[in-house]
Amino acid sequence: MITLGIFADKPDASTGMAVVNHNITLRLRRINPEIRIIYFARFGRSEGFALDSRAYHGYEIVDCVGGVWKSEIVEELIERYKVDIVYSEDDWWSANGLVEATQNLNVPFYFMTPIDSLPIQREAHDVFRKCEKVFVPNQSYKYIENGVHLPHAVDWLSFKPLQSRPFKKFTFLWIGRDEERKALDRVIQAFYKTQKEVPCNLVVRSNWGSKHRSVNTDQYLKFKNIKIIQDRMVNCEHEYLAKIYSACHAFICSSKAGACEMSVLEAQACGTPPLVTDWTFMNENVIEGKTGFKIPIDSYSIQGKINDKEGSGRIWGNISIDKLSEKMIWMVKNPKKSWKMGMNGMDFMRKNYNWNDVAEKFYHEVILDYKYNFT
Repeated sequence: MITLGIFADKPDASTGMAVVNHNITLRLRRINPEIRIIYFARFGRSEGFALDSRAYHGYEIVDCVGGVWKSEIVEELIERYKVDIVYSEDDWWSANGLVEATQNLNVPFYFMTPIDSLPIQREAHDVFRKCEKVFVPNQSYKYIENGVHLPHAVDWLSFKPLQSRPFKKFTFLWIGRDEERKALDRVIQAFYKTQKEVPCNLVVRSNWGSKHRSVNTDQYLKFKNIKIIQDRMVNCEHEYLAKIYSACHAFICSSKAGACEMSVLEAQACGTPPLVTDWTFMNENVIEGKTGFKIPIDSYSIQGKINDKEGSGRIWGNISIDKLSEKMIWMVKNPKKSWKMGMNGMDFMRKNYNWNDVAEKFYHEVILDYKYNFT
């Protein structure tokens, strides 16, 4: 029996990595129940790791300490649980412990990493060469020698239209932490311009008051007398999050960069059309004018120096405030066409973004590759 070790955030964490790897693991069991899959759940305990596994949604899970994977712990886990293949998802600059451990024990390592923008640093390629394959959820895989495209998907049973819109006014939704990459400030400025032209609401589900930046945003709203609906972002079931998507008429994703913004998939699955930054990798799952709008950028942001490690040097795109406002006004003035976009998006998600297909490809690229090359 082959034992596959999946090193990832604990499956009930509210992170994209947890969502992706839980769904892959769940469906791998159905493809081949003879494979032993052990999910090593980061942030599952305060120190060390559990000496015995437990059952979670039909697969094995071992609770592990949080933080970057250390080679010593990874080696202990591989040896204790007799792991034949290691797979993990993380930022490339956090993979050194996994790479070192698998090389020390001569265990093949398959890696997924969220490349969110270009260029890909030389140091990243140095890490990738030590992996059997590198999975990326967007077209940046073409720039990696051993890169493989493995898209993300959405669970239609959880994310689907759930109710009629409770708001009388056309309502836009924005979800995320208030941080530089998410560009909430630009959305607020676009909304300020939009509401002067047409009546509309903006719901912002964020980490209100938890960070200095979000406190400043709240003060700015009060100073400018901008009325938005504030919703605090907390861990919740996907069905509850689907209600939030379904309650609004359109979803805004203003991120300056992203490997695959799960919220864009989830919103479309709920019949809520997205307005997304038209920048590298940010819009691969949106059909312009049919399922949503791709909003042009008006400037660039460069993260640190080009030769710095840990992701610096990446080029981000700043969504145009004016162009975003123009499309927001259009959607408010054309609610039936906007609704049709939402229905198109739901159909597009169901035809093209299926976790079963993702797991099938993963099985082929990892398990069958291992059987062919290592057994």
